Amino acid sequence: MLRRRTFQQGIWSLLAIAAIAGTAALAGAAPPNDQPAQAQQATPGAPRVRVWWPDDLYPAEASEAETILLRQWDSFRGTYRSYDLDVRRKRAGGLGGILPTLRAATGVATGALPDLTLMRRADLATAASEGLLVPLEDWIPADVLDELLPGARSLGEVDGTLYGFPYAVMLTHTLYRPSVFSSPPQTFADILRDEPVYLFPAGTGASAVVNTTLLLQYLQAGGRLVDGEGNPTLDHASVLSLLQYYATGVTQEIFGPELLDYTQSTSYWADFVAGEADLIHVDSSYYLAHQDEVENEAVGTIPTQNGDSVSALNGWMWVLVTHDPDRQDRARAFFSWMMRASQQAALTEALHVIPSQARALELWQNQSYAQFAAELIPSGRIIATELRSGAASLLQEALADVLRGLAPVQAADEAITSVTG
Repeated sequence: MLRRRTFQQGIWSLLAIAAIAGTAALAGAAPPNDQPAQAQQATPGAPRVRVWWPDDLYPAEASEAETILLRQWDSFRGTYRSYDLDVRRKRAGGLGGILPTLRAATGVATGALPDLTLMRRADLATAASEGLLVPLEDWIPADVLDELLPGARSLGEVDGTLYGFPYAVMLTHTLYRPSVFSSPPQTFADILRDEPVYLFPAGTGASAVVNTTLLLQYLQAGGRLVDGEGNPTLDHASVLSLLQYYATGVTQEIFGPELLDYTQSTSYWADFVAGEADLIHVDSSYYLAHQDEVENEAVGTIPTQNGDSVSALNGWMWVLVTHDPDRQDRARAFFSWMMRASQQAALTEALHVIPSQARALELWQNQSYAQFAAELIPSGRIIATELRSGAASLLQEALADVLRGLAPVQAADEAITSVTG
């Protein structure tokens, strides 16, 4: 029995190491991204700072953003000469990804784990619930914590505990042509009055059960997806008012079933660039990367019943993995270096993501968008949890029925009956 247990432990250790190092014999061909992000000459015996950087946030080769990023790492090495900085690029998800590797290696190959890594919001919530992360409240320097933009902190919190410090923030919002509207479109009444060519992702992708626009509008109207006891629920008044808006839009030929074919905002970007759409929903990162392609446009908020601002909030968070006090101290030095306002401002603007710190955002060259983002972030919602609710899929079905011509009262009644039955 002892020999069998030892063998099993050895297998798990090898699998963990394979997940970290990309060993071809155990996990297929070594992933090209699981390599040092920058060649460097290590100092033998020097205290190491081990960092993982997600591929999804790594800039294109030889781009301005990569130059800025590598320069910041080199500057850290030049300032902290006694440290050996080891930064490795990792897949954000899938085989060899950050979260799967943390799961596999924790407890069996902890020496190969990073001290610090960037992690997506959804993965952060999972990792925190599984005990893979160290709470940050007492680890982050107070001056850095105080610089967070209002509303950004929630991205790193799980059940009221701060497990991640936001570095890069993403939003959803609209892009419209001012010449088409008598005033900036903010309410349902504005849309029905001006009757624009309006495109948004009304369909759902593989990982969602309700489209983001509908969910945000429903939540902003006071609708619930779960009751006080955690059971699925839909509020009839909120559902009906929302469906009546879309039904009126169908009658005025603003909306139609073809919207269900769109599951991401990139699908109709070319239509807006060509002048074939007046109002679209966009992701902040995509807009910032492609804003030079369009002229005579303005950014705005997703229309709601009363015009209150709302957005889907997402981002990349710094998370602490090591429990060793010395490694935590070295990791804090690197974290503080990357969070210097001037450095965060330069890198995030080049990466087309929004910095989490007020001072960094104030240093952006694109100040018109910076001010828009700062005003919108406090009204952002983290919607991953709601998307798992069974009530959300019924809400999506009701919208699809209305877009196909079903009366809103009937669609709302069927959704309420299904969720309560």
